Amino acid sequence: MMTGFILRIIAMTTMLLDHIWWNFIDNPILLTWIGRIAFPCYAFLLAEAFFFVFKEKRRLLKYISTLILLSVISEPCYDLLEFWPKVLSSFMEAQSVMITLLLGFLGMSLTELLFPTNEKKSEKIQRKHIIVLACAYLLIWFTNYKMGANFNFVWPLLAIAYYWYLRYARNEWKTENKWNWIQRFWVLLGIFAIYLPIYFWVRTDFWDIYTWRDKVIEYLPWVAWHIVAALILSLSNCKLWYHKKWFKIFYTLFYPVHALIIWILIILMSN
Repeated sequence: MMTGFILRIIAMTTMLLDHIWWNFIDNPILLTWIGRIAFPCYAFLLAEAFFFVFKEKRRLLKYISTLILLSVISEPCYDLLEFWPKVLSSFMEAQSVMITLLLGFLGMSLTELLFPTNEKKSEKIQRKHIIVLACAYLLIWFTNYKMGANFNFVWPLLAIAYYWYLRYARNEWKTENKWNWIQRFWVLLGIFAIYLPIYFWVRTDFWDIYTWRDKVIEYLPWVAWHIVAALILSLSNCKLWYHKKWFKIFYTLFYPVHALIIWILIILMSN
């Protein structure tokens, strides 16, 4: 079974391989294919983290505050790596993935507020909550799209989908699975079957069906590696942390720090 610690190592490693390929290596393309595993793992771990903190308001607010701070810290690191040397003029063209993760987490929080997991509270659910939540999801996706965050509105959608998946795959958010790994694998494949067509539609800038088809064919290896990601995530045993403070800090800061280090290496190599 896959622990949260192993999932974190996989997420960090595959993201690093992808960024190494983009910045230092012309080939092999295999590295960026492997990199497709990274975000599904990060989004899944975010959803797992949510159910560990959502019952305590203090912990929930602390986690949201951490995501906001991390988004602020990550942005200049991302801009330096992505847009150097025209950082300021290109600032609003795209935002880091941390913005996407933050919006996804806010979507989970609002979902739990309107549709609480607690059975007694769930009896109070009204139709207007469905409308409010649908509007909130649209606002989250639109915000991600207008801010130019990673892959427009698609990635927050995946993070929120993981929330619903974990909500039903586990026994009332307890740290145990009520579905076996085969059931979890097929449900995760179903999520990707919805997510990936939208993903490619966005990558074609909402073009016609023929352009979309060509894009899907071009990126079939990406589809294959998302299937690998579904397999990895289906093996999660719901144990979230390797309980060492140094690793928590390392994992939290890995995104901005690794982006900054890669940028520094690019500058040194160019000189």
